[in-house]
Amino acid sequence: MNKLIEKCMLTNEQRALIVKGIQRGIMEYQDLVTSMPVTRTKKHAPHLLYDIVNESVATMIEDNPHTQMKVGSRRAGFHPYIVIHDTIRNIFILVSKLQGKKYIPTPCKYRGEFASANAIRLNEMGISMDEIYGDTPYQESLSLGIENQPFGIIVTYDSKQESYYEGALRPDQEDWIYKEDISDSINVDIDVLVPLNYHHLLDIPTPLKTPLEEDIVVKLKGKTTS
Repeated sequence: MNKLIEKCMLTNEQRALIVKGIQRGIMEYQDLVTSMPVTRTKKHAPHLLYDIVNESVATMIEDNPHTQMKVGSRRAGFHPYIVIHDTIRNIFILVSKLQGKKYIPTPCKYRGEFASANAIRLNEMGISMDEIYGDTPYQESLSLGIENQPFGIIVTYDSKQESYYEGALRPDQEDWIYKEDISDSINVDIDVLVPLNYHHLLDIPTPLKTPLEEDIVVKLKGKTTS
């Protein structure tokens, strides 16, 4: 794995929070399904799983504000989804269901938007376009500076096989820039990880305004006293 790409990947704590959120959402979904009546079409099942997993992941992130990650809700046509934003590194994370037998999600507009700047950001960090695209033709993008180029990550899960992957798509969505199995993140104890960007408020000195003079001069009825 290229060291520059590793700088854009999720941290251990971020992986642990997201994977634990997905896992808890799947467990909650399974508990709910067992209490629901059996229907012939079962159309509610995939939509219910999607909603519960998204809510569980969002709650996990919001319960750990020290990570400097925020959760937003967006919509692409009739498709609502959540976006996790690492505000420190300007990284956006999508959570998506993907069957284990499928290598990559079907290209779509909203995933393409989050992958659109991936190549140019890595290129500005020092990775050649040939390393990102190989022999595949690519379109040059306008350079806006690394700090203004977001990086998009997708965390995929398969509820049946209990598999979890982290990856970043090429802008053309034809292949992954990287794809890593993060299933072991379930076993990571988030309580022993060092939080990101965490500061004890008591350790931050509070500056106080220093008086310019020890004596305060008060003027009363034309007379000056000190």
